[in-house]
Amino acid sequence: MVALFGTKEKVVAVADVGSGSVGFSILQLNPGGMPTILAATRSILPLEDRTHEQTISGVLRMLSEAGSAVLKSYNEGKSGKHLGPPHDVYAIIRAPWTRASSGRATRVFKEETTISKYLITELGREALENNKDLDRNNMLESSVIRVELNEYQTSQPIGKRAHRLDIVTFESDCDLDIKKGVTSALEALLPGRPLILKSGARAYLAIVEEKMEHPNTYVIVDMVSEASNVMAVRDGIITHNAVIPEGVRTILRRITGQKGISEEVISLMRMVVADSCNGEVCDRLNEALAKVEPELVRVFGESVGTIMGKRRLPDTLILFAHPDMLSWLAHVFSRIDFSQFTIPMHPFSVKTLSPEKIKSLMNVDTNVSADTSLIVASAFVNM
Repeated sequence: MVALFGTKEKVVAVADVGSGSVGFSILQLNPGGMPTILAATRSILPLEDRTHEQTISGVLRMLSEAGSAVLKSYNEGKSGKHLGPPHDVYAIIRAPWTRASSGRATRVFKEETTISKYLITELGREALENNKDLDRNNMLESSVIRVELNEYQTSQPIGKRAHRLDIVTFESDCDLDIKKGVTSALEALLPGRPLILKSGARAYLAIVEEKMEHPNTYVIVDMVSEASNVMAVRDGIITHNAVIPEGVRTILRRITGQKGISEEVISLMRMVVADSCNGEVCDRLNEALAKVEPELVRVFGESVGTIMGKRRLPDTLILFAHPDMLSWLAHVFSRIDFSQFTIPMHPFSVKTLSPEKIKSLMNVDTNVSADTSLIVASAFVNM
């Protein structure tokens, strides 16, 4: 994956496009080892009510601002002068702008057959055509992610012989305005560079599969500012996916009852979560947290009930969310009684990506600040 240009290692730009913020990094790829983030920042929209169109406009403005700031810092620094400009540009676009789904197609042969690239391509196309959940006019990505011969997964199927061939595909669609806006903004920042767009679902699925201990079946919740992407996964295949319009901003509004969320409230939330908040204001916030839990139970419970269909969900939930709220949200999800939806008939067992695990995914240059979401996006690009 890493090419060399003279003595210069390949560097790429990575944008992490959320619903209320945008992260941007310059990444030095490393064949067979950990990559290094050489420069990074995140631009965040104020936590306030806005229309769909205003949110899109704000996110695209944040993308241009974050990208310009990081490129300026990188180009003026030692790394930029030594390694040169980024060669490729990646954008990881997250909920609520993207949705994801998996497809499967099977072919059973009358006699043992040699597996060819043509057979895999043909069956992969069939699996994609069978997937009716996404908007075919606004696709973001589609690929074969698994090949099974005689029901056993293999990474090198071509030329082998089998009685049965199974193909698993991954697809995502994307909000057209966001897709056009992200493409235009990145082409303006880094003209002439190859641009690769991927969904947040693909990135987080890959990180969980490759970097976290997990059972064969689990649920991923990726919570951003304006929404949460919920995916049920069985053996690396998405079986259920839904974007729930409930995220960090809406939860904070439920807690405070305010349309605009001040930095003071966020600071208090951080202190409450750390169990280091005392006084009347903190007591009121703790009471508000207790009151909001039943409403979150209802919102997420109804949404889970909608996406599950007739199949029950795994009872392991892997949660990605704002670090200042992660431990409280993990506590909330563990207390939500999803027993009517889960396979073993008891609440979710919640796992999070720990700071220690995050640090193991990536080298980060001294004086560079890279948050969890940006490290996950960068690690996925390196993979």
